[in-house]
Amino acid sequence: MSADCHGQLYLLLHAHLPFVRSPRYDRFLEENWLFEALTETYLPLVQTLSRLAEKGVPGTLNLSVSPPLLAMLSDELLLSRYSRHLQKLQELASKELNRLKDDSARLPIAKFYAARILELSELWENRLHRDILSEFASLERRGKLALLTCVGTHPFLPAYQAEPESIRMQLRLTVEAFEHAFGKAPRGVWLPECGFFDGLDKYLAEQNFEYFFMETHGVLLADPAPKYGVFAPMKTPSGLLVLGREQTSSVEVWSRQRGYPGHPEYREFYKDIAKELPREYLGEYFFAGETPIDTGFKYYRITGGEEKELYRPWQAMNLSREHARLFIANREALMAELGPQMTSHRPCVLCPYDAELFGHWWFEGPQFIESLFESAASSQILQLASVNEMQEDSEECEPHRPIFSSWGENGFASVWVNPQVEFVYPKFFKMFAIFKQFKNSAQTEKQKKILAQMERELVLFQASDWAFMIHNHSADGYAEKRLAEHERDFMKLAAMFRGEFEDDKLLQEIMFRDNIFPWIQ
Repeated sequence: MSADCHGQLYLLLHAHLPFVRSPRYDRFLEENWLFEALTETYLPLVQTLSRLAEKGVPGTLNLSVSPPLLAMLSDELLLSRYSRHLQKLQELASKELNRLKDDSARLPIAKFYAARILELSELWENRLHRDILSEFASLERRGKLALLTCVGTHPFLPAYQAEPESIRMQLRLTVEAFEHAFGKAPRGVWLPECGFFDGLDKYLAEQNFEYFFMETHGVLLADPAPKYGVFAPMKTPSGLLVLGREQTSSVEVWSRQRGYPGHPEYREFYKDIAKELPREYLGEYFFAGETPIDTGFKYYRITGGEEKELYRPWQAMNLSREHARLFIANREALMAELGPQMTSHRPCVLCPYDAELFGHWWFEGPQFIESLFESAASSQILQLASVNEMQEDSEECEPHRPIFSSWGENGFASVWVNPQVEFVYPKFFKMFAIFKQFKNSAQTEKQKKILAQMERELVLFQASDWAFMIHNHSADGYAEKRLAEHERDFMKLAAMFRGEFEDDKLLQEIMFRDNIFPWIQ
């Protein structure tokens, strides 16, 4: 960092998807969540960061990768299915070029998509050899990524504080998953849904974590209040550093009303040809039963009302560059104001977002990130920094106790603890009590296998995704089904463990489907 730079901007993306793997079916609707994220977010981010590295543009992107996502990105079944997905997209691109050959307005957009899919396929098959995790590690070595992790299967931890061993179990799996993926222990951790309760830092310290992140008010209302608010890391009673989200940068990107992604020039997410063209043309691959599956071929920009105007890719990409410059200029203004007031610490600004916002929900998001790096490179006020460079304020000797908090609606857990989902937690505590009874009593190899699978069903049951979907009525039927399946399978496994019945076929089926964390024994 040059001598006249005095601020660190931490761009932090949280990459997470629930563990979805259905080997019984040749095509499974929810597996498309992974395929869309790869096509629209993860692979474009690799392209973006590779270009920046090749050009020598300074700066680091911080990326939290959750254990379920690590598992899916190293699962041979899912990786081969994604390769087939890219093939199907290329076939559809060819059909679109033919369908629109006489449509001078839409044909350039179809050509844009066709070229893009071909490039992604080349990257996936021939450069990455279907191994994106190794590429993440390579980008970290090149200084473009700082990799951190997320807790286990993404449980909302404040809901489980009555059972500390369940939290420790998830944290052990967190460290093991990261070590299996990247060959080293993680230093930092993203708390699922930024959910914190008093004392959680003690459990994090047991696993040698050095830092984590919180929603704004969890830091501002700490006891004692931190000297510089969210603009410098503070130390918790267990010795971890914690930094809070800076709100204005969130509004600029997240807000539906005022955020950049809502600009009418950007691509309209909801107008996909899967909902517009006949099934006979699209083919069975793009349908799950009677439900069309988005193809990614979207020909309209946001604009207003029902009558959308045609998408203009290059105008949209240029706009994202302008928005990136504005974003950096706004952070520079903030840091220029903060700098003289912060005598013992450089200003730090944490900008955390869900990774899938960039590319999936906001198609132009990866271009925005690339332009952020380029704009920040010439700044004399800030740099895009690695969270591993965070340092405590030397003047702040007293530790701070953050308060119970979360991000999301209302900021105090109401998305994940409410009357709609209150049935989940008593079920878990009952299951965990059974698991604890069995934990040290496995006598045979088969019992050990059963107990290991019971642990997998337990932690998959805990994923915060299910409560989020139920509360927001987004794939809530699927979430309820997953909760019921994990509970049912856990109870069947418990009965097998007790010797009430034997069903090797059922055991193998459950183990094959829910094969996350294969090292559990």
